[in-house]
Amino acid sequence: MRITSTLLLLACSISPFANTIKAAEQPNSNNSMISEDHTVSYRTITIDNVKMFYREAGPQDGTTILMLHGFPSSSRMFAGLIPQLADRYHVIAPDYPGFGHSDAPPPEQFTYTFDHLADVIQKFTDRLQIERYVLLMQDYGGPVGFRLALAKLMQVVSKREINAGLIVTAMSS
Repeated sequence: MRITSTLLLLACSISPFANTIKAAEQPNSNNSMISEDHTVSYRTITIDNVKMFYREAGPQDGTTILMLHGFPSSSRMFAGLIPQLADRYHVIAPDYPGFGHSDAPPPEQFTYTFDHLADVIQKFTDRLQIERYVLLMQDYGGPVGFRLALAKLMQVVSKREINAGLIVTAMSS
């Protein structure tokens, strides 16, 4: 007999996002995290033979915010927020494979699961040499981001959820 149970954990943000990031910042006496340049760069990187698009802005030495978008969206959903944060934070917003401007390999060539997407995003952060970051997750970004956080507890310094859920399926026989 096979029993399947699903746990849906809905997470919502209670405290303001800015306070979460502020708590995650490292003290910096020379204020080098503040930048006058709010330019958003549009880049691509190849992870496991899949070209991924991402938006990046802000000072490289600032606290990094990794923005994980919802469904059926892309990093475009953060287009208005990125410049507002880029004066003080290093902001990165990737498009998952199959979303936005990233490649969309057929399902026979790419496994579209939350586990695999989290693995791809982990490889993405590794390739960009992002060692510590704040997670901002919206909707579909929740299951991806929570898996990422559990896999790399020491890298995630804080997290904020926007209508994000974690779906865990347990099977026993």
